[in-house]
Amino acid sequence: MYKIWLLFDPRRALIGLAGFLMTLALLIHFILLSTDRFNWIEGPRASRVKTGEMMQLPAPAIQTNVSIG
Repeated sequence: MYKIWLLFDPRRALIGLAGFLMTLALLIHFILLSTDRFNWIEGPRASRVKTGEMMQLPAPAIQTNVSIG
């Protein structure tokens, strides 16, 4: 195992590893924050229109052009 550290500078390798892991952790957290299920800051977002709450439009009035005469 010590021969690996003879190939790489330990300080640069550990700083590079810490930087990579920090970037990976931030990426994973931002991906989770963008989902609806795992957003722990805002909570689940309400959907724009729920199907149970949709209102039906009134039926259009039928106009007949009948002249009596």
